Amino acid sequence: MDQVKKYITRATELTAISVYKLIKAKGFSAQDILEEEESLKRERLIDQAGVDAMATALTDIPFVLEIVGSEGRKHVHQYGEALPTLMGTFGPAPGGTGLKLDMVNDVVEGSKAAKLNSPGAVSVIAVGSHKGLMGTPDDIDYMDKLFGPPQLKGKLSMEKSVEENLAEVVDTFKVKPSEINVVVMDRDRNAHYINACQKFGVNLILIKAGDFMPSILSFMDPKDHQKGIHLIIGIGGFEEGILAAVAGKALGAACEGRGWTADPEIFKRYAKVWSVNDLVSGKLDDCLVSISAITDDNKWFDLSGVSEKDGGHEVTTLTVDKSGVKINKQSHH
Repeated sequence: MDQVKKYITRATELTAISVYKLIKAKGFSAQDILEEEESLKRERLIDQAGVDAMATALTDIPFVLEIVGSEGRKHVHQYGEALPTLMGTFGPAPGGTGLKLDMVNDVVEGSKAAKLNSPGAVSVIAVGSHKGLMGTPDDIDYMDKLFGPPQLKGKLSMEKSVEENLAEVVDTFKVKPSEINVVVMDRDRNAHYINACQKFGVNLILIKAGDFMPSILSFMDPKDHQKGIHLIIGIGGFEEGILAAVAGKALGAACEGRGWTADPEIFKRYAKVWSVNDLVSGKLDDCLVSISAITDDNKWFDLSGVSEKDGGHEVTTLTVDKSGVKINKQSHH
């Protein structure tokens, strides 16, 4: 997987640089006040720059990469128009004897941050065995998630109540409820989770967007990152769930999901809880996630955004595979 890792990290790094250049050229700033039309215009520009850069970076890879999911497609359901998304197959022509892998991407995770040149924008690719990543269903956009560190694998379950799961955390780590950090998307659809967490007395971290980066943190042994025990509970984006699940499998963490939609008839089709091996059925050895910071990520991992250095650009990339979580800086000229 070393060769795969080299090309995949290069792709997210070059994508991060391209989006950074656009942000700088356009002068996007956290002080900007965006009307809806301008906000959508910026999002299209940012995603197109990301798609173009990632597609270019993947054109000469020496293995076949089939994209089975790309964040941004649900934009058409929400706003009536699609954002640029990266789909298709890259690498040598299929049918050869070479390696073939599946991929899910989010060319710009944290588009709101990118639009305002504020912390939290990254470029992400996750790869797994061919036919080993759950593809995006046509009829749902969201996934209900329950993620936690390796010590909780086999103990957390979406079949249990929130209170039962939190009690497992208390018992396993021998901590007070207030020492447990639970990250939940601040949405009406998560109201029952939020209420249960508040009653239990955990440190509830409500976020407006972007449950992917805290998901990676939740999968890590708290001793390794020294930021306390983190869980992800509740409904967020489907593709972000698959991207995260690749990391969850690689790290041997607690990881379950279930399809979610507000449509009660469609929801009936998604009663089954997906284990990590349902979400990522491929081989552990093929699991890889590459996350390159476009802007600073100073909330979850203290990643530095793209910077100009020695006539080129320096990019900070976090990778996850079976060997663990690594952070590396790479210069591109």
